[in-house]
Amino acid sequence: MSTNSGTIRYAISLMAVFWLLILPSQAQKNDTIFLSNGDRLTGELKKFEYGLLFLKTDAMQTVNIEFDRISTMYSAKQFEIRSTSGLRYFGSLMNSKIPGTVNILTVTDTVPRPMWSIVQITSIKNQFFQRIDGSVSMGLSYTKATDVFQYNLSTTATYRTTNYSTTFNLSSIISEDNNDLSRNNDVGLSVTRFFKGKWFATVQAIGQQNSELDLDQRIQTGLGGGYDIVRNNSQRLSATTGLLANRERTIEESLESTNIELLLNAQYKWFRYSHPKIDISSGFNVFPSLTTSGRIRLEYDLSSKIEILKDLFFDLTIYDNFDSVSSGSSSKNDWGIITSLGYSF
Repeated sequence: MSTNSGTIRYAISLMAVFWLLILPSQAQKNDTIFLSNGDRLTGELKKFEYGLLFLKTDAMQTVNIEFDRISTMYSAKQFEIRSTSGLRYFGSLMNSKIPGTVNILTVTDTVPRPMWSIVQITSIKNQFFQRIDGSVSMGLSYTKATDVFQYNLSTTATYRTTNYSTTFNLSSIISEDNNDLSRNNDVGLSVTRFFKGKWFATVQAIGQQNSELDLDQRIQTGLGGGYDIVRNNSQRLSATTGLLANRERTIEESLESTNIELLLNAQYKWFRYSHPKIDISSGFNVFPSLTTSGRIRLEYDLSSKIEILKDLFFDLTIYDNFDSVSSGSSSKNDWGIITSLGYSF
């Protein structure tokens, strides 16, 4: 009798473990997207960003749905929802009877919002790797007539939580011209804190090297505050100002110096979500020196990404670095045009 009861208890335990494992995975995929043409899709709402909703389904894996094709949506899970006005809501999603709108169920209220006014939906209970977005690209080129070889690598990864965004950037451009090696390397880490409305604060640490500008190394840290001037489903425009400190060393004379600089920054991003996807971003940094009279540094970059296949893109980048104070025989300006292939994740 005891043997039979032990077997029964063992079987019950296995069934309990089975249902504990299977029920959460089934419950994850009960989100419903109601399309404007009357169709509906059921799955797991992963995120909504840049006018695209990412829905993980059993039959079609992860599908991307453009926001203007969505009539409404439903999910009992908890999300952070950001609007074009900068307002943030925390709650679940309830389908609306008005086409093109969704009801946000917060703890105290039900807020109807048109789909065009929502710029981001992020699941609060997302796992660590599901909160990471980024890309990596690489390019190689060689010109026989001038015997010039160039290699470039660029990668970025952003980890988002409710109030913070942490971004890692790495860029490396190495050129070899008749055994003369030129390096332009940047690596940086920044943490951004989002406040109510469109305001944010950021702290950053950056390492740089540019042999064309006689820069052996620059270690730079600082903080600043910014504002999202435009934020909708296809555009981002923000401005930031702050204060930075850096430690530099030159190549030719190995001179070291400590500098305090202002930061004036503008960032613009334009995104087209229909196929082929196009992502154009541009950034402009101005660094007026507070310790070296008359010195000013400028950094500009323009990147255009065009999707070739799913998550595979062609990247054309233009960059320009300027330093009004040069040492030795170095140039004051370094610019270039880079082509590469990349993968986004």
